[in-house]
Amino acid sequence: MSLSTLTKRQFETVLAVTTLAVYVLIATGATLASTGTTACSQWPLCVPAGGITPAFLLVFGHRALTALVGLLLVVTVLAGLSLSLDWRARIALYSVALAFPVQVLLGALVVLADLPAVAELHLALGTGVFVLLLTALAWTLEDETADQESAVSGEETTNADSPGDTAVQAAQPEPETVTVEARARAYLELTKPRLMWLLCLLALAGMALATTTGTWPSGVEVAATLAGGILAIGASGTFNHLYERDRDRKMERTAERPVATSEIPPRNAAAFGFLQLGLSLGIVLTFVNAAAAALTLAAVFYYSVVYTVVLKPNTSWNIAIGGGAGALPALIGWAAVTGGVGLGGLLLAGLVVVWTPPHFYNLAIVYRDDYARAGYPMFPVVAGVSAARRRILLTLGATLLVTVALVVWTPLAWLFTAGSILAGALFFWSAVSQCRLRTRDATMQTFFVSIAYLGIVLGAIVLETVTVLA
Repeated sequence: MSLSTLTKRQFETVLAVTTLAVYVLIATGATLASTGTTACSQWPLCVPAGGITPAFLLVFGHRALTALVGLLLVVTVLAGLSLSLDWRARIALYSVALAFPVQVLLGALVVLADLPAVAELHLALGTGVFVLLLTALAWTLEDETADQESAVSGEETTNADSPGDTAVQAAQPEPETVTVEARARAYLELTKPRLMWLLCLLALAGMALATTTGTWPSGVEVAATLAGGILAIGASGTFNHLYERDRDRKMERTAERPVATSEIPPRNAAAFGFLQLGLSLGIVLTFVNAAAAALTLAAVFYYSVVYTVVLKPNTSWNIAIGGGAGALPALIGWAAVTGGVGLGGLLLAGLVVVWTPPHFYNLAIVYRDDYARAGYPMFPVVAGVSAARRRILLTLGATLLVTVALVVWTPLAWLFTAGSILAGALFFWSAVSQCRLRTRDATMQTFFVSIAYLGIVLGAIVLETVTVLA
């Protein structure tokens, strides 16, 4: 089969594979550079001077991957230019064709001249090539999905004016039939417990990464940080339930929440929220430090007020900006160990900020009609499904690049890189498949894969810092 006979669907596959391969090349190259792994001073061939060592195998593997990526880039550019693509995708591919020879030259200079500035430029240009390929992929897939605005909506549109009210009326409990167990479950639901494990893992990863500064927390400090975090998450969720109760009644997904159904009176919910907040701050302030307590309070305020009250009902950028609330546990964990904020904690928080759109937009696509019914200007509601999918791909690319930044500017190395690459490949391919299949199931699969991705990345940080870097 010649390149000129490739179908557009086949080209999408080639382009996706090339984009992912370039990310793997960037991630492994950054790790080689940051760990100082040098076992070959020749170019382009690599001959072991001191025998075949693990360092040589890593360098040789990177060289082999570079050759494969070069071949994929040539195939991708030539195939893409023979197809009728969106003009933005064509410009991106033209730019790749111009940048690739320069990137090869810089790679040779990195080996032969050993100049740090050249190595940094090499990494920067490689990142630019990745961004260009990702842009071409996003706009190529956009062509395929532009007319599919409502294909994945899982919501029924009949009786759109009253489904929430109907659900509330059906869910109203009789006071005399409410058991202690049912009431306890209702209060537990206010705390949004499904969020807790991932946010606690984020705080734990922040603490683990902070140990690379040479300071280690005590067991009491770790336990208090996590306990205070659980209570802070519960308080944030409770305040969210309380404020959104009227809109929750209009959404099928949320109509049976305990405050929306009056199973828990608003006054009780408010008291429960402030009780959790007080306990959280008391624990963190007493057993950890003031910086961690201040950041804990900031996280609750960010989610309960900045996101819930200001951003979510008023702007389609609610998720993109509101991701800062979910990112703050990284800084809380770092501050619990160091007493302040550092670059590693900021990078980890940045990872969560850019991960939030490719995570949550999937849910917003599936429940697009539901959010519209409640009056929330979520991005898929305002801009459409195809634009939301394009943004999922682009912000997913940014997420992958932040993991590279973590390798460059922190002591994280091969264990973290391996976990990030494996999880990133799964996340990336799920997002591409969603854009091509355009089904509710594929979109929800990407949502769940995004959770698994962050869990694997955070777990790799904890594992490497505790077992390798300790």
